[in-house]
Amino acid sequence: MQLLEKKQINLTPIFLMGNAVLLLLLLLIQVVNFARIGKVAQSKMPTLVELADGSSIRVSPIDNEERTAAAITYFVGQTMTGLLSWTGIPNSNDSSNPDPTKKPVLDAGVQVGDKKITTNVWVSGFALSEDFRGNFLEELGSLTPVDVFNGTTQSVLAVRDFSEPQKLAQGKWSIDMVANLVVFQGSNQVGRAIAFNKTIFVRAIDTPPPPPNSSKIQRIAYGVRKSGLEIYKMQDLELGK
Repeated sequence: MQLLEKKQINLTPIFLMGNAVLLLLLLLIQVVNFARIGKVAQSKMPTLVELADGSSIRVSPIDNEERTAAAITYFVGQTMTGLLSWTGIPNSNDSSNPDPTKKPVLDAGVQVGDKKITTNVWVSGFALSEDFRGNFLEELGSLTPVDVFNGTTQSVLAVRDFSEPQKLAQGKWSIDMVANLVVFQGSNQVGRAIAFNKTIFVRAIDTPPPPPNSSKIQRIAYGVRKSGLEIYKMQDLELGK
């Protein structure tokens, strides 16, 4: 009987073909992934961010030391209004005086040197740089009428115009403010206007959040400085030059 010789099958070509197909599939997957990453990188950043209270704000990506003109103008306006609007009468919604039939407790003020400023001015002062804050608050103390603290005198800063912020260097700007400081004394409801025209110098800052066991003053300072800006200098603005 003649024995039939068994033919041996060579699997090497099949293995090589399978390996090539697998590599091709992996290459296609990589190409698809790169295409998706490129699409995401080229897509526009979202312009709306939802806050914890459910409200939404518009945002845009900027450098850490950059600020928009609108943000600078808003910060300067809020700060200068807070620094130059003086009243010894507390807010009508002040929780320290819940009974409207009782006479409100007047602001005792904060001592700066041998003068006093209102508590609200002291709070707004945290928007100033530390090397500028002390001297400027003392100047405000000299300007603040003593009758503010008995409730018969008040003031308001009436801003007429802000210039476009001018960039001085990375993270630094100047902005011109044309305003009047209007002082109301006694029964005078018209007020006495004093020109208050300044060039205000602003710079970007980093404000880390206060620790969990922070003091009341630390929380107040953070609340004012969390905008990421501070005023570090002012000088008189001479109009017409």
